[in-house]
This record gives sequence, structure tokens and C-alpha cells, in this order.
Amino acid sequence: MNTNEFISRLSAIVSEYIAEEEAYSDDVQLQINTVTFEMEIADPENDLPDCDYYPMMDLVRMSASRPGCWEPDTDAIADVAAEYVFTD
Repeated sequence: MNTNEFISRLSAIVSEYIAEEEAYSDDVQLQINTVTFEMEIADPENDLPDCDYYPMMDLVRMSASRPGCWEPDTDAIADVAAEYVFTD
């Protein structure tokens, strides 16, 4: 996996969260396996070894073009990606 693939996958997960936001609790987390880089939306009670967790609400922002709607926060997503080292 490279940085662009990671960002693309993370953006897709955030979009999935936005599309079904009502299905999740307010404190739902993004879970990233630090070994395989697999990602999923996870219950905040999870605390698995080899996984990092980020609040999903930290990865969204209010849309400027569609008031009242969320969109992926590209800056926050890039900040998460910057925490990992990828070998292309």
C-alpha cells in the first residue's frame, strides 16, 4: 500500500460513515490495523493490539456547498496518513 491508496481507502470509509451516520453511536471510531493497514468503523469499546483508533467525527467537516451536510475532511485524513510510513 502507498500513501495515495491509504488516503483513498480512508476517504471511502469516511464517506461510508457519512452515508450511514445514524447507524453509529456518537463516539464511533476508525480502527486501523498498524500491521496490515486494514480499516473499519469500530465500536469505541474495542482496544485491539496492533490497532490505532481515531474518532470518526474528527475526520468529517461541514460541507461549504451543501449546508447541513458532512463531507470527508481532506486535511484531517491527510494528517492521519502522515502518521504512517509506506514503502511503495
